[in-house]
Amino acid sequence: MKSEQSVYESLVTLLDRTIEDLAPADIELDSDLKDDLDIDSLARLEVVAAIEEHWSIKVPEEDAEELRTVRQTVHYIIEATSTPA
Repeated sequence: MKSEQSVYESLVTLLDRTIEDLAPADIELDSDLKDDLDIDSLARLEVVAAIEEHWSIKVPEEDAEELRTVRQTVHYIIEATSTPA
């Protein structure tokens, strides 16, 4: 099972590469993707696609809509990557 810290660090790197004008120092576990990080619906689609590619998982649209914070996203990734396909 992947640790929260390692997934968080990978996610911060991924967000930094995917979203323009987003400083890694601004990304905290409890940051709200929309309110704190200004990730709009189009950017969210890009982030979800990057998550799917990086971790080789599928994130259904209804699940993606529920991911509101960095912490929720990290826990979703941990769960999705620890569950056998």
